Amino acid sequence: MVRCCISLLLSIGIITFGLPSRGLGQTAATATITGIVTDPTGAVLAGASIELVDLATNQVRTQTTNESGRYIFTAVLPGVYKITASMSGFRQAVVPSLKVDVAKSYQVNLTLEVGQIAEVVEVTAGAGVELQTLDATVGTTIGGEQLLRLPTINRSSIALFTLQPVVQPHRGVGVNFGGQVAGARSDQSTFNLDGADATDLVAGTSSYTAGAIDWVGPTPMIPVPAESIEEFRVGTTNPNATFGRSSGGQVSLVTKRGTNELHGSAYWYHQNDQLNANRWEFNRVGIKEPELKDNRFGFSAGGPIVRDRMFIFGHYEGRRLPQSVSVLRMVPTATLKQGILRFRDATGNIVSYNLRDFDPRGIGMSPVVRELWNRLPEGNDPTVGDGLNTIGFRAAARAPLTMDFAVVRLDYHFDPNWRFYGTYRYSSQEALDVTQLDIAGIVTGNPRGQAIPTASTPVEPRFVSARLTGQITPTLVNEFIFGFARNWWAYKRVAPFPQVPGTSGALMIALGDLDQGIDVDTQRARSRVWKDHVWQFGDNVTWTKGAHTLQFGGMWRRMPVFHQRDDKVIGSLTSLVYELNARTAVTVPATNRPPTCGGAITTNCLRSADIGRWNDLLAGALGVVDKAGVLIARDGNLNPLPIGTPLFIDSTFHAVEFYANDTWRVTPSLTLSVGLTYNVQTPPRDKNDKQTLIIDRDTGEVLSADLYFGRRRAAALQGQVYNPTLAYLPIAKSNRKYIYDIDWNNVGPRVAAAWNPSFTDGLLGKLFGDRKTVWRGGYSLTFDRVNGVGVIMIPILGVGFAQTITCIGPRRDGTCPGSNDLTNAFRVGVDGATVPLPAVGPAASPVVPKTPFEETLSFSIDPKYTIGKSHSLDLTMQRELPGNMILEIGYVGRLGRNLPQSVQLSSVPYFMKDPASGQTFAQAFDAVAQQLRSGTAPSAVTPQPWFENQLRGSALCPTAGTCTAALAAARATAFQQGQLNALFNFINLQRPAGPITNMQVLDLWVRISGGRSNYHAGFISVTKRLSHGLTFAANYTLSHALDQYGLNQEYIGVNSNGFDLDLDYGSALFDRRHTFNAFWTYELPFGRGRRWGAAGAADKFIGGWYLSGIFTANSGLPLSVGQHAQAFGGDPLNFAITAGAIPVRKPNFGNSVHRGVTGSGGVGITGDPARGGSGLNLFANPEEVFRSFRHVLISQDGRHGRDALRGLPRWNVDLSIGKKTAITESARIVFSFDLINAFNHVEFNDPSLSLLNPAAFGVLTSQFGGPRAIQFGFRFEF
Repeated sequence: MVRCCISLLLSIGIITFGLPSRGLGQTAATATITGIVTDPTGAVLAGASIELVDLATNQVRTQTTNESGRYIFTAVLPGVYKITASMSGFRQAVVPSLKVDVAKSYQVNLTLEVGQIAEVVEVTAGAGVELQTLDATVGTTIGGEQLLRLPTINRSSIALFTLQPVVQPHRGVGVNFGGQVAGARSDQSTFNLDGADATDLVAGTSSYTAGAIDWVGPTPMIPVPAESIEEFRVGTTNPNATFGRSSGGQVSLVTKRGTNELHGSAYWYHQNDQLNANRWEFNRVGIKEPELKDNRFGFSAGGPIVRDRMFIFGHYEGRRLPQSVSVLRMVPTATLKQGILRFRDATGNIVSYNLRDFDPRGIGMSPVVRELWNRLPEGNDPTVGDGLNTIGFRAAARAPLTMDFAVVRLDYHFDPNWRFYGTYRYSSQEALDVTQLDIAGIVTGNPRGQAIPTASTPVEPRFVSARLTGQITPTLVNEFIFGFARNWWAYKRVAPFPQVPGTSGALMIALGDLDQGIDVDTQRARSRVWKDHVWQFGDNVTWTKGAHTLQFGGMWRRMPVFHQRDDKVIGSLTSLVYELNARTAVTVPATNRPPTCGGAITTNCLRSADIGRWNDLLAGALGVVDKAGVLIARDGNLNPLPIGTPLFIDSTFHAVEFYANDTWRVTPSLTLSVGLTYNVQTPPRDKNDKQTLIIDRDTGEVLSADLYFGRRRAAALQGQVYNPTLAYLPIAKSNRKYIYDIDWNNVGPRVAAAWNPSFTDGLLGKLFGDRKTVWRGGYSLTFDRVNGVGVIMIPILGVGFAQTITCIGPRRDGTCPGSNDLTNAFRVGVDGATVPLPAVGPAASPVVPKTPFEETLSFSIDPKYTIGKSHSLDLTMQRELPGNMILEIGYVGRLGRNLPQSVQLSSVPYFMKDPASGQTFAQAFDAVAQQLRSGTAPSAVTPQPWFENQLRGSALCPTAGTCTAALAAARATAFQQGQLNALFNFINLQRPAGPITNMQVLDLWVRISGGRSNYHAGFISVTKRLSHGLTFAANYTLSHALDQYGLNQEYIGVNSNGFDLDLDYGSALFDRRHTFNAFWTYELPFGRGRRWGAAGAADKFIGGWYLSGIFTANSGLPLSVGQHAQAFGGDPLNFAITAGAIPVRKPNFGNSVHRGVTGSGGVGITGDPARGGSGLNLFANPEEVFRSFRHVLISQDGRHGRDALRGLPRWNVDLSIGKKTAITESARIVFSFDLINAFNHVEFNDPSLSLLNPAAFGVLTSQFGGPRAIQFGFRFEF
């Protein structure tokens, strides 16, 4: 009944408000000007006439002050305005020039002096008019000359996005590490372009097409070149109720417009490898700087079609970039190609082992593997890899990019009360990218030994916005908004195929340690197509009534999406791939490797940290297949389609928003803003119903994550098993319309107060001035925007219509039992070319995967999934300072709740008790793991009741009392490295009473809600308006962000264990405690009209020079000393966070670059200069740091050691120097040089820190960010 009523209200609302949108006096594309008119005694003047003139177009709007002496102009376009106040018996008060910025409010109070109305008193609008007295939003505007003159290598306005307070820097990092606004995840910013939503529907950040666009972090779905943008503003926290699309930053961008004067530009920006510095790692290994010839060019023009009435602006920009970029692939060393494995023992000595000696079949290297490895180039970078078996191949690869962009804006003023403007944006971009490389001449025609890209990414976005604004009465304004965004892109890749003769599938050998000649792993070989349309219809109503300004409205979005792909994220493509390693099914017992170092064994032994690498390289070289698989698609009747047929979805979803807001001027000093938003986002519905639900096969019950985990936890604590047989029910066969329930509860209150006191004398007068200070505070409840990856891509990857045909643990007898070893495993090139796969036929409904692990990977959304929300609060003070400056100091907080997280339904219940002894699995595991790590032989480990009782009578240990030792011998690596999922699945196969967790699907990935985050920050900022040729802004933020491993919705990383998300609670991936930004433009005081004037030829020489720059600095990101991702049993395919090892003493080791570090005790030795290393390390003594951490003990540690250390701090300076030279009164030329990383300051990427890879521990191997780049610019402006 409640839902029916809400649906009825939504329908009525849409009809009543004409499908309304967000709006306020200031909206995403406009501003507000308000004020109070008084006489010299301070008495308010009702009935005074107020005239607002747009100086660019001569459009005039008029108001009359109300009984409170107040006037308000809403929906004011950004620009420069003249304000005139007049009343009989008083002189006119005129503000001749007021610069109005987007999404801001201006308090312009005027005092009329007694006199003749024909007399004029000119009033100067100082910085104080920019004090934000209507709400509590925090944000800064960048635009105009500043936007054009600041140094940006890609000339994009959004490159300056992160220069705001409480915004995380994004230079050189991914979207989970930078671009967050006030603690919100970076995919939750909304980009409003000319009032319509231009946010990327795929991921919210445009990161999916980053390689083909001018991407510098979260950015709109279509380019926004600086040349086309008048200005933009970032509202970092607590927007009022008119902004309700997402819970993150609100970025408002406005396209330039035509005016009564013809204006425009033509320009060319150029950079090349002759001007730029080379990368540090290139210099180190003797690679010359890659080719770069970057040409960016364009022109713009704007002016009147009909003077004072119709205007047009147009802009074109092109880019041609025939660049080369640095690439790195891992290749086998010369000794590994010969079948020799080399490892260091406990004394640090290198020991060589012929792999034939450890092959129980006595065959040695597979001839197919040998042929592939012999095609690979020799490595040239020993600072990566282990330096003994694997080495880096670093090269320059061609990655040309082309781009064409155009925008047209039309403005039409019907009369002083009604106006229209619309924009159309076009972009076409394509990049040959280095995601997939051929370094071995695998593709016909490609040379060996060169890095040849085999991937490209075309991107074709379009964007339309239109707005009709009408002043219906002096107190009632309406805005109707239309928006349309179309985004199309594709990943074009070479589908995997057998690289060499002798195999039927593409070979993927020891991925992570080695690359494959041509990339065949899912992440780099997958092809995709995406096409979405976002239709937007909205309306804003602003009604001024006395001291109240009421706003109400909303927006409806209809979003049809088509998506096609040939992958299932990881582990399967529509092409056949053989994985050669020992990670899932292959057992490498202790007899097939050197003895483990420990106790008295220190020489000719294998350190425990190297066991996993030994197993992978040995199995890979022998040709042992761990897993073979191919992805097949099914039609709507569950019939299999031919191999190679891609998956696709054709679906539509909707988003509806309503809001109401009241801004109440309680007194001349105090303003209250109270609002409410209501959002509904529907799940997508596929036209072909190719979506499934996970159900209990026996009961038909739809299983939610909390229900599944709750039942399993309750059973495990009693020593019992909850493990229902799962089935996948097509949505069309269920009684549900959507794969997850609509969240009808997204009601978000907003409240804010602004106090602008008048202190005229005394201490308070000196501190705060007469209306020169405003105190603001606010609270808002905002809701996340669902993105396309999360609700479109994920549902099509479930079992049923996308099925991975897998043979796990194939044996040479033609079976796929789920496990194998070196004696019985199928070896490609030895036992044949083809791994037998299960037969494929029509599937029954519901689909019930067979055991063991007929399906590798299942993606699904929890049917009880709800929308994430954030409680935001702030308290700030703005103070006008002399010199046209404003100081702002404040606190910002965000409490994220119910946030999206990803979990594994088959997370190991490590707390499970053995009912006979009361011992938990965690206690048994830790006891054995500690003994093995200390060097105890598997045969000598202490028997543990859990293992003895659960495995008694199994084929593994038919004799009582031997189960612990047998398990330790069979799975020593899993114990030593903390591979809980691999160990538990092995136990499931052996346990006489049957498996404890699901054995139908190897990885049961589920997107749930329920995550939490906390963010607290203090900031201080100073901004200076242009005067004496100088404008600048600087801000400092002190903050701390914590979460449970919160990732953007496009990422599939799962929590360490689905039973307890707080295992991962700690400093967020993007947490930087200290951030400082400063940017400025300064016209040097030389030439005509300047302090040191000149005329004629002298002015041409010394006049017109300017200097601008950007300085950024921040502390380091959190660092963990990693161990295995399965440490808490969260995910068998290692999607889980790499668990942080536990510090055994306070980890106070610093975070700066140390030089000349050789390493010791086998730790940090790949950096040893004597071995070709860099000598650079994060630590002066990496061995000391390494030995200050231990493995997680799951029976004791309530959290792992996330963020125990800090990465390197960062700083950077970009400068621009230029000269403007007048040709005529209205035309000039501008020369400029942008110096990005002006001082060529070399910073290093944070190093690898892992207990499983001691040799590379702390070693610095590559440059963070880029070397100095110089960009020359030439402009003609008129």
